[in-house]
Amino acid sequence: MSAYVIFNYTITDHSKIDELTQRSIAVNEQFGAKVIVGSPVKALEGKTLPSMVVLEFKDFDAAKQFYHSPEHQALTAFRNKVTKGSVSIVPGNSETQAVIDSGYFN
Repeated sequence: MSAYVIFNYTITDHSKIDELTQRSIAVNEQFGAKVIVGSPVKALEGKTLPSMVVLEFKDFDAAKQFYHSPEHQALTAFRNKVTKGSVSIVPGNSETQAVIDSGYFN
């Protein structure tokens, strides 16, 4: 099982993006997040924002716990001063039906 938290954003304050990265490391480690993507983005179809980070978690509950944790919410306040964009949560394929059946996406 696995799940992903996806950040798609535009950097609005380049002078603080390295600080955001450094602050993220401890929170990511605390919740077992693995950075699997940290890269510029090029849309092949449709529109996207120019940067993306994808964090992988052991399962959907771990991803939700990370996102809603006080530690991550404090980081979110700083991230929103440095970037503008969106954050999504996605279950891995093996958990997708169970998450749908739970009503999470309703």
